[in-house]
Amino acid sequence: NGEMVPYTKEGHQWSTAQKVDLLQNSQFVLFFESSRQAEVSGLLEASPWRPSLSTEEFSLLIADGLSEFMKARYQFDIGENEGNILKALATALSRFLYQQPRVRSLLEQIAEHDPYTFYHCMRTAAFAVTLSKDVKLWDVALGAVLHDIGNLYLSPAVLNRRGPLKDEEWKQVRKHPEDGVALLQNLGLSATVLEMVLHHHERPDGQGYPHRLKKKDLSLEVRILSFAEVFAALVNPRPYQRAHTPLEAYSLMQSGLAAYLDPQLFAPLARLIGLEIEEQDAKAS
Repeated sequence: NGEMVPYTKEGHQWSTAQKVDLLQNSQFVLFFESSRQAEVSGLLEASPWRPSLSTEEFSLLIADGLSEFMKARYQFDIGENEGNILKALATALSRFLYQQPRVRSLLEQIAEHDPYTFYHCMRTAAFAVTLSKDVKLWDVALGAVLHDIGNLYLSPAVLNRRGPLKDEEWKQVRKHPEDGVALLQNLGLSATVLEMVLHHHERPDGQGYPHRLKKKDLSLEVRILSFAEVFAALVNPRPYQRAHTPLEAYSLMQSGLAAYLDPQLFAPLARLIGLEIEEQDAKAS
């Protein structure tokens, strides 16, 4: 009705959830003293919520991202049926993102903020789907595509740091799963997708974050995502590491990271990369 309603008092400490709710679901006017113009302008410029790309620009962005998703069909030993599933999911993801402007906007922002995160999520989604069995493939695909959306709150310098992070930076990194859920929780996504975003850095031995959950408390979808994310990170280059071959990545995961991963997923990964392995050996890893 056009009436102005005060949202908060001066000095209010804004939670992430409140900021997301206001920015995504409301129209508002910001009042501030003219002497603080430079400060306010700087804060607004740093905000991840900026105008969306044009339809054509977004089409190119998503097409490029989904091309990464589809590479798994040609890089690995994927059968015709699995390849058709990947193709169908890519089409469904494209359609979903066109129909969900708020989700689309977040992907636009992460692609601009840190291109590696955007493409890493797409690659992770493809690997997660190909490793999946007896789960909801749509939830696995969408949860993987969105799992690192909380990186919007991390600076590119932190995301691409070659050396060790400072204590404060590490605290920020450990918040990105919760920040991601805060960004997504009011967008009508399934509980499984939100759980994947929140828990993808939990580990079966209970040494993960943010809640130090153990394997018995982690859904299969979460464990698949965690496994696929590690593989995707190893087979693609970063500023601080070269890209490993699939076999090298498999060996590294078994020898140095097995305690952090679901051992039952090594056999599906071995089949994916064309490695002959005894099923019982994979389960014993």
